[in-house]
Amino acid sequence: MTHTKKKFYVTTTLPYVNAQPHIGHALEFVQADVIARWKRQILWTEQVFFNVGTDEHWLKIYEKAAEHSMDVAEFVAENAQTFIDFCKDFAISYDNFYRTSLVSHTPVAQTFWQKSNAAWDIYKKKYTWKYCVWCESFKTPKELVDGKCPDHNKEPIDFDEENYFFRLSSHKEALLAYIDSHEDFILPHTKREELRNFVKDMNDISISRHKQNLPWWVAVPWDDEQVMYVRFDALTNYVGAIGFPDDQEQFDSYWPWVQLCGPDNLRFQWAIWQGMLASAGLDFTKHILVHGMILWPDGNKMSKTLWNTISPFDQLHKYGAEAVRFYMLAGLPTYGDASYKEEDLVNLYNWCLANTFGNLLNRVIHLATKKDVNLNQEHHVQWELATDIAQASKNIADHYERFALYNAVNETHKLALAWNKYIDDKKPRDASCSQEEVVTILLDIVALLRVVIQFYTPVLPYSCQKALEALDSQSKIVLFEKITLTE
Repeated sequence: MTHTKKKFYVTTTLPYVNAQPHIGHALEFVQADVIARWKRQILWTEQVFFNVGTDEHWLKIYEKAAEHSMDVAEFVAENAQTFIDFCKDFAISYDNFYRTSLVSHTPVAQTFWQKSNAAWDIYKKKYTWKYCVWCESFKTPKELVDGKCPDHNKEPIDFDEENYFFRLSSHKEALLAYIDSHEDFILPHTKREELRNFVKDMNDISISRHKQNLPWWVAVPWDDEQVMYVRFDALTNYVGAIGFPDDQEQFDSYWPWVQLCGPDNLRFQWAIWQGMLASAGLDFTKHILVHGMILWPDGNKMSKTLWNTISPFDQLHKYGAEAVRFYMLAGLPTYGDASYKEEDLVNLYNWCLANTFGNLLNRVIHLATKKDVNLNQEHHVQWELATDIAQASKNIADHYERFALYNAVNETHKLALAWNKYIDDKKPRDASCSQEEVVTILLDIVALLRVVIQFYTPVLPYSCQKALEALDSQSKIVLFEKITLTE
């Protein structure tokens, strides 16, 4: 094996393309983007790889295409483009957009299947089970409520087939040992016990279907009558994106690192995918970050059935991408469930950005112009202040490194807030302040501002670039226009 310096890899889950992106997709993609952007700041850009994409093999997708009288390939291509546009709108700086229906994905999934088969982890058997089409999952009787899937309020269909199964249960002990020995494998830590309980109870899973029922999936390598179940197929994108199976050197340099997922996807991202990795002889994921669920303002869970969802495109139109990004990072806990409230978004944006960060930048540039101070001259920050800035910087960087994004962004705000007070206390505007003192004060604040910009850049990439340009040119700028609540 070629030994290559480890790089950094982060990936989201792959949303299905049967519907428009929802606000939960925005949260996950923005969180992953901020992690990738932060890592690019402290590593070389080419050392970081950020993967997103779409999951395009699903019975519901096939049925949706038929409902629209569209060829399924045309249908998924059109919907995948919606997600590509969504990424552009929200400044998602991905390095790769993975589509599971492209021909390049087939050898990835099939090679992974063959590796699991070589490990004696795939076998065939007949079975009868109830299957929810809408969440692509088999249901046990105890999981049903009044005979229906509780998540979709629909009756599952009966399956009576002979399919291939994956020996997920054979990797139970290895998975439990890994959970126990790697404290930060899953964040938040509160998910550890949930995982342990699930792994203890997990059984082998079906990983194929009859081709006659599902013509729009990846074929099983040696069986023309069977196609891969969507989870076994789609999950392999995480390794396919970084070179598996053809580029071993690239793959070794990136894998494993960070995967993000929602709380409703944990079963697949942890238990099933990690079991598949063990079967193929690959390392477990280093970190799985389980973000919270975005709730309706009244605290209830969002549901398409109840028509109480929030459109990310609507939020984009009302407030702009960076306002939404900032609220998702500074206003919503990184890992906990939280209500999405537009009033909070508006207040947070105006207070933290317009009134604090933007105000500090404006004040410094205005005073520099008025007092004839060159903001770009060489300057050594006063020792005590330099020590404070260094300590604050270390704390914020540590938050980013631990993927505590909420803490990182809010600590950055506190830094900007403190220095607004500093400029108030020092009063460089007053006639009693000498020119030498004015220069020192303003250059100290500029040094701080560049630190604030550095830590805000992953969240506010466009505004921070404008802030740097304004400092360099000493041009007056209203960096953040105040926003108002919009119906």
